[in-house]
Amino acid sequence: MNWTVLVAFCIIDDLLKTLGHKDDPQSKTPASVVLTIWILAALFFSGKHKHALAYCKEHALFSFIPSRSRFCRRLHSLSDYIPLLLPLCKTLWEQLASVEHYVLDTFPLPVCENIRAPRCRLAPGLTLTYRGYIPSQRVYFHGLKLHLVCTDSQFITEVLCTPGSVADVQGLYLMPLDLPQASELYVDRGYTDYLAEDDLAMAEGIRLRPIRKGNSKRYHQPGQFIATLGRKIIESVGSALTELFPKRIHATTLQGFVLKVWGFIFAHNFRRLAGVL
Repeated sequence: MNWTVLVAFCIIDDLLKTLGHKDDPQSKTPASVVLTIWILAALFFSGKHKHALAYCKEHALFSFIPSRSRFCRRLHSLSDYIPLLLPLCKTLWEQLASVEHYVLDTFPLPVCENIRAPRCRLAPGLTLTYRGYIPSQRVYFHGLKLHLVCTDSQFITEVLCTPGSVADVQGLYLMPLDLPQASELYVDRGYTDYLAEDDLAMAEGIRLRPIRKGNSKRYHQPGQFIATLGRKIIESVGSALTELFPKRIHATTLQGFVLKVWGFIFAHNFRRLAGVL
């Protein structure tokens, strides 16, 4: 446990210095410590900050442990830096491990049960903005949709959170897709868009390998086998994230809910980095 936490603390501290972040002189707890406790909570305590703070205080992991309310305020103040850490972690991972291809997929993030959707406080409103559909289970959900790009070694490189009603192919247009030239991106049937496929190949040199329907104009049987085989890695990433998720992510605001989801993503990535370093 301590090795993963140590790796997370060292990397986060260096990355914050790279981003030019400076703590307030009166602050007793550096930003790197706040984010490390945030990662610790996601790794071992299902995202419960209270338990992570108590663990750090009991084992004296840091010189000063803030109160729960102070910790939440500090964490929310650092929310703008959290998405900026992911591209830097991606660069570090690409230097440590070889990457052959990338996989893009979406995961549902329900914030409540469907029957409670009309009175949900995290994602309020009676509109269909947060209402999404899971084709594999043939059920609807009320919440957010998580778009992930990961490598063939299960490292998450890009993240996008959208309302549940956003289609998968729209996420393809919204994500930056900062991938190397001549890289291959494996997707499922929900990303069938010939125009996007041609534009990515022409402008970015990214080859999209979708799992196509049988009546598709570009259906190719050998290519389907390769796409199906290459996309299987995303199922392992989804299982690893689901293992970290609690039965219900407790949050009082939608921003807090998204912050906890980011914590699980970084916890997964730092666990992969700890296994390599």
